[in-house]
Amino acid sequence: MLLTTPSDHQRLEQLLLEHAARVKKLLLRHGLARHGIDPDEIEQEVRIRLWHAIERDRSGVFGASYIQRIVASTVIDALRRAKVRPSEPGADEDQGLDTLHDSGPHPEHRASNDERVRILQRCLAEIPARRRLPITLHLEGFGFRDIGDKVGLSEEAARKLVSRGMADLRQRLRDAGVETSDD
Repeated sequence: MLLTTPSDHQRLEQLLLEHAARVKKLLLRHGLARHGIDPDEIEQEVRIRLWHAIERDRSGVFGASYIQRIVASTVIDALRRAKVRPSEPGADEDQGLDTLHDSGPHPEHRASNDERVRILQRCLAEIPARRRLPITLHLEGFGFRDIGDKVGLSEEAARKLVSRGMADLRQRLRDAGVETSDD
């Protein structure tokens, strides 16, 4: 679906102007290059998700925390895709013996990331069931209206469940020794 009104386009441009530096900082923080992921591609995907969010919820307020969640869910999706389908070298890349030594992220980084994913999954599993699905949908980039529709709640009830659930999840992650983005 295309942006249908000039105000949608203006809102998107304004959001991108206000939060461009924050988005780049968050993307750099995740060290995507060591996973073979181009940060510029992820930034573009973040822009597309924002565009879709504006189309879905024209009256929505998209502050820094919302942008941060979009970045986080986009990065998580990209890491999952990279894990499932590792990138293959292009035809023009050297496929000599040097490539045998550069087979992706260093094992210590990979182990650290795997451990973080396990901790996140454990902490998410500890969240009460009523909040777990809304949080999961939220981390995947769904808006409150969409979450409410999927769970059978009002938009406001979904917002409250997500807000309280995310605060709980952040605290559980901190307690498990994982640095969260608001630390």
